[in-house]
Amino acid sequence: MKRFGYLILLILFTGTSFLSCKSKNKDYVKVMHDPALYIQLVHRLNYVVIYDIFTPPVAARIFAYSNLAALEVLSNKNAHVNTLTGKINGLNNIPPPVQNKKIDYPFASMIALTKVGKQLTFSDDTMQHIIDSVKLLAQNSGMPDDIFSNSVNYGEQVADSVISWSKSDNYAKTRGARFALTNKEGDWTPTPPGYFSAVEPLWKTIRCTVMDSANMFPPEGPPPFSKDTSSTFYKMAKDVQYTINHLDSTKMWIANFWDCNNFKLHISGHAMYATKEMSPVGHWMEITGTICKNNNADFYKTVYAYTGVSLGINDAFICCWYTKYKYDVIRPETYINRYIDPNWMPYLQTPPFPEYNSAHSTISASADVVLSSLFKNTTFKDSSERPWGWPDRHFKNVDEAAIEVSYSRFYGGIHYRKSVLDAYEQGKKIGGLVIHKLILNDPVLKMVSLK
Repeated sequence: MKRFGYLILLILFTGTSFLSCKSKNKDYVKVMHDPALYIQLVHRLNYVVIYDIFTPPVAARIFAYSNLAALEVLSNKNAHVNTLTGKINGLNNIPPPVQNKKIDYPFASMIALTKVGKQLTFSDDTMQHIIDSVKLLAQNSGMPDDIFSNSVNYGEQVADSVISWSKSDNYAKTRGARFALTNKEGDWTPTPPGYFSAVEPLWKTIRCTVMDSANMFPPEGPPPFSKDTSSTFYKMAKDVQYTINHLDSTKMWIANFWDCNNFKLHISGHAMYATKEMSPVGHWMEITGTICKNNNADFYKTVYAYTGVSLGINDAFICCWYTKYKYDVIRPETYINRYIDPNWMPYLQTPPFPEYNSAHSTISASADVVLSSLFKNTTFKDSSERPWGWPDRHFKNVDEAAIEVSYSRFYGGIHYRKSVLDAYEQGKKIGGLVIHKLILNDPVLKMVSLK
């Protein structure tokens, strides 16, 4: 069974069978430097994250550290990309390669990506099979033994340094934290059907990667809570109620397409079960791969794109979570049930954390800025939701997708209109900071990508 799994991965990566790769294809550079291979690895990591049911902020952390490790390996090939040491908060322990040792840097970067991914996820066996498959592909593509050994060793060294650095981001101290409800009328309270406790209440304390602090880009804030029918808050809730009560098929499709609920609870009579979906960050990892392929990005630019997008998303979650728990705003479902219509239900299942502002909107706007800055052509077809039964959506640019994401949360009835619009603007600022600190300061990418 394990051997069969390797064969499937080799077919996915190279378009050839295991036997033909072993006996005929000795051009290991052509095989191992194909950006489609890196894209496939991120895709596989995404499905491990889905299987392990990580919360969206934790998923963002996994992709940020994993892609960063890959980029730091590649930064030693100075003609391509520069290191982010000194640009990322606290990142200063990346080991240099041993001089005069031949290293295949793309292969080593994939070792770093997958080793960090394995460390930060739960499915050790699955991740190890992926790592073994990449190694097997390199060996059967004709990579000399010394280059293979040197590359594996260096990829693992960089991965170990990133893993060590990751342990100082306060993540361990946030595990098991519980959120104390205030029981004030306008504050958040658990929502049906699961009435789960608030997710990641201390995520605002996680170390930022690019931002100076979690509150670097504060939004305007919600209007004051009120039950008065003439108040802004009441009208804001009525807007949600009216929209959900008059959804057309396109708005339903949009809401479902961007739902990205990693753990959706279903109740049928006395039976209760959950289904898994891609997280918001996983959805954007898939989009990043699509845009890289559409633009024929080489291996180095592909890794840079994934890294820029994932670092921006990671900080966007930290920023948004700071905002959520600062304002502690009641969800539309709770407000409408209490003060307008006790039988009303949102179209999507309300996620378990405070409402203001929208995390999906924030991270999408950040990803939008990074991808739009890196690539001239960002027209794309998003087919990543096919496994969940949703038809592809076509976008003329990434900003169109990011705006649609924001409105999808409003169409789902889980956010107020102001919350998604404020979050979109917040995310734009975070993405702009990523461009300024990580890309505009890189002379190679500035020359090649930002004409």
